[in-house]
Amino acid sequence: MASVLLGAAVVSWYLLRDPVPYSLRKTPVVKVAVDAATSPYPDARQVAGDVDLLVKVYVQRLQAGDAADLARIGAPWYSGREQAAQELIARYGAQAAEPVEAVVQDPVVPYLAKVELRFSDGQRQTVDLSRDHDHVWWLQLGEGDPVAP
Repeated sequence: MASVLLGAAVVSWYLLRDPVPYSLRKTPVVKVAVDAATSPYPDARQVAGDVDLLVKVYVQRLQAGDAADLARIGAPWYSGREQAAQELIARYGAQAAEPVEAVVQDPVVPYLAKVELRFSDGQRQTVDLSRDHDHVWWLQLGEGDPVAP
């Protein structure tokens, strides 16, 4: 009986836990369309779906302008995340208030992704993403090894 209860508790915890450590906030509201690049491979569309939330959170944090908050979505094994976040906010923060198109490129390897952000003023930014062993996607922000979480 105890093992059944323990098993049920473990399954409940697994199903109820938040699978990613970041989420969109109510404000500021962002307009981001995430799509896969045209590709003969289904992986691009799958990765686009997997990174959709992270890309939207990134644009929202850019717009909000809080470097510490933006740094929190950077890969935890990277250093210098807050300084890198400040630089990105200075460069792209104002553009994040307008609609953004995000195009996920064909993944070369399953745990890395590139996303091209197309801002409404014509400016473009490519962001690199890494997936950790728990299958959580992170922004490559600062200095670190993208494949060594």
